[in-house]
Amino acid sequence: MPHRDDDDYEPVFKKSNWGTNRYVYNLNNPVGMALTIVSIAFMLVMMFLMQERKGPFERPEETPWSPRIEQDPTLPWDEDTNATPSGSTTPPGSTTPSGSTTPPGSATSVPSPAP
Repeated sequence: MPHRDDDDYEPVFKKSNWGTNRYVYNLNNPVGMALTIVSIAFMLVMMFLMQERKGPFERPEETPWSPRIEQDPTLPWDEDTNATPSGSTTPPGSTTPSGSTTPPGSATSVPSPAP
């Protein structure tokens, strides 16, 4: 790009000379030169990380295999050894209500009809 003698201003971006409407870094401007060098360095670091599979391109850790729920339906909260079912059909004595044997409001006492 020809340098103008009366004006030392060079824009950071200039239109591409290839006939497109795109803008490119202007290497005659110090900021444009710095952006070009930073862009190339960033691209080289990312290519290295991709090749070596490091950083964000690292393979995920292997997780240990666990069976699906259909294959092994035991859940951690089901593994209580104290809650084993008993063969008896009657409840234990500690579960009977204390006091009267009939709960209030039961149908055992029917009121007599009014005369």
